[in-house]
Amino acid sequence: EVFNEERLRKSFDNLKKLYGQRGYINFTAVPLQDFDETKKVVNLTINVDEDRQFYVNRIAFAGNTTTRDKVIRREVMVEEGQVFNSAAWDMSLQRLNQLGYFDEIKPEDAEVKPSPTEPQVDINLKVKEKGRNSIGFNGGVSGIGGSFMGLSYETNNFLGFGETLAVTLQGGTRQSQYQFSFTEPYLFDRSLTTGFTVFNTSFKYDQARELFGLDPSKLPQGLGFENRLNFEQKGAGFNLFGSYPFKIWNRVGLNFGINHSQTSAINEATQEYFGGVRTQQDQSFISTAGGGGFSDFHAHTLIPSFSFNRTNGPAISPTSGSSLSTTFEYTGGLLGGTVNYFRPTLDYRFFHPMNKGRNTLAVRFLSSFVSGFRNTAVPYYQRFFLGGDFDIRGFDFRQITPIAYVVRNVNVTDPETGNTVSRPFDDVVYVGGDTQGVLNLEYRIPIIGRVFTMAPFFDIGNSWVLKKNQLTRQVFNSEGVLTTEQVRFLPGTNSGFRSSTGIELQVMMPVINAPFRLIFAVNPNRIHSLFYGQATGLPFRIEEKAHDFKFTVGRTF
Repeated sequence: EVFNEERLRKSFDNLKKLYGQRGYINFTAVPLQDFDETKKVVNLTINVDEDRQFYVNRIAFAGNTTTRDKVIRREVMVEEGQVFNSAAWDMSLQRLNQLGYFDEIKPEDAEVKPSPTEPQVDINLKVKEKGRNSIGFNGGVSGIGGSFMGLSYETNNFLGFGETLAVTLQGGTRQSQYQFSFTEPYLFDRSLTTGFTVFNTSFKYDQARELFGLDPSKLPQGLGFENRLNFEQKGAGFNLFGSYPFKIWNRVGLNFGINHSQTSAINEATQEYFGGVRTQQDQSFISTAGGGGFSDFHAHTLIPSFSFNRTNGPAISPTSGSSLSTTFEYTGGLLGGTVNYFRPTLDYRFFHPMNKGRNTLAVRFLSSFVSGFRNTAVPYYQRFFLGGDFDIRGFDFRQITPIAYVVRNVNVTDPETGNTVSRPFDDVVYVGGDTQGVLNLEYRIPIIGRVFTMAPFFDIGNSWVLKKNQLTRQVFNSEGVLTTEQVRFLPGTNSGFRSSTGIELQVMMPVINAPFRLIFAVNPNRIHSLFYGQATGLPFRIEEKAHDFKFTVGRTF
């Protein structure tokens, strides 16, 4: 074949790595090239010097003023007294970076020092610890929490043993959250991660505020501001979880949780909507085994999981590699409770270095499906609503979902007779999907080290209703007869994709080890269309924002 010097050089590098895995750290290969100009060929002779096979004598750590040596040592795949393995040592540094306890550890931070007399090496690894404790008083505005204020404490390396402890107290106009969690990564010094979470949350959803802002003139004709779809959902419960690694980068896990949730209507229009939608012949949309309507839900959930993580660089901002997480959420059934549904989810992430390793191309694909079983439905708050800081960034929170026509009747006074009569008018409802898919792309460009980053992005996805029979409604027609009505979607809202593109400015905040983000986005696939009511034929328009600006804390992925 044609002589290629670059391929030859890479072959020597691979050969050195192969010998390094077997302890021959001083291996050398010297090529001798004899060119025959007449025949246009080259004769290649490689002189190999294996030298001695080295063993590990001692492994020492420096700079870990709080983190115990055993916390670092249990991530190291090279053992004292064993043959030195360069590939295992590289993977050890990768595993240590994934912990997130230290600033990024690079190969030059480790000194592999051969003994001048014995076939042994001493390994000295220098680390620099990150701030492990954060106590914060925070407030502001986010797409999910609305305006909020809170107090939080978190440590990802409790007392230097690698345990994670977190307390969150947050109150907001949309969402309040009170949570305590603890994680033990090595139970009884074994590779068994266990932990628990206790939580109490509340969430208020105001459709008028989300869809149209605070301007009642933008509401569809015939619909007053007070008649929008609104609900309040409260939940309290706990989760117990555990996971175990296998084949270095893989992990299997199991999560069990109990959640007591209460969903209540804020106004009569909301109650009417939820009471009318059916998933089966005799059950309302958010019905439980005990009956329909707004009520208590007792969800008993078991979630087996499988994950793969082989990313490089800081845990919060990988620079290369990939990760995969799959879960299967099973709620109710044999576990008891009053709701029954299942939800498989897949989350894949890929990071590729660009521009000679200076920049990073980051990709995330998320897909999920949810369905009820045993003649009960998926609770409304468990359906899929996209939009916001953590999926499709240019849209408002819960804005991306199939939109259904709903014909409602209101009592009005007949100006001629003075009698009260019932007349239909057209409404729309954001019903939530049973299937979702999201693709996120970011091109991360560090401006000032890892502190300040610019990241152009493109997000695309949607939530869809595939099981339309689970949105069947039972309503009374004009003659007072109870009839079954199939779901009717506004054209284009239960098909295709919605996309958003723009740029983020990210500032890493060392206290909380997460970026503060300014998000500038435009929405090329937004809804800005005129629709006509199914009952009255009157027109109404839905106008989503052409562009958006947000600020928040944390990563989209």
